[in-house]
Amino acid sequence: MTGPTANGDVPSSKFLNRLSSFPAVSTGIEAVKSNPVTAAPLAVAKRTSLLFAAPVFPLASLSYFMLEPLIEPVMKRLDTAAHDSLSRIESTWPLIKEQPEHIKAEVEYLVFLPLTKSKERKDYVSSTYSNEYSHCGKGGIMTVGRALICTQLIVLSDGLLWIKSMLSGGNEQKSVAVKSGT
Repeated sequence: MTGPTANGDVPSSKFLNRLSSFPAVSTGIEAVKSNPVTAAPLAVAKRTSLLFAAPVFPLASLSYFMLEPLIEPVMKRLDTAAHDSLSRIESTWPLIKEQPEHIKAEVEYLVFLPLTKSKERKDYVSSTYSNEYSHCGKGGIMTVGRALICTQLIVLSDGLLWIKSMLSGGNEQKSVAVKSGT
């Protein structure tokens, strides 16, 4: 589907056109073409393919034109199937239509999310312990023990309240509104 047909038309692929319209893909293609590390091997591959394909191309195109009635419907079905798959992927993950910088930021956020959340939890427990330690007394093993037990109870209570809010799915807000008369 890349060479000209008998009447001179150049066939196009809906799948490849749509894939190259995504900002991340087009940016990636441009980066590969402009990078000197990848541009040199691409140029060598192009020259080599032209060197070896040029003598064989008339014979290959002749056999392609003879087989075109058999190949063309299959290629069109494959292109349509790939295009439809790309539509499903695009509807499932709309992020692929975004700019590469936005995709990078989203991926970084998701990768570092466990680290960020664990740091937040550590800070929460540490501040809760410091607060309870200051409320429990002047020091010593009993003060540390009381602060540790109080911290565990507070963290457990907050965790259970969070689980309750997740399981109730907003029903708690409705019941509060009913009780207050609004």
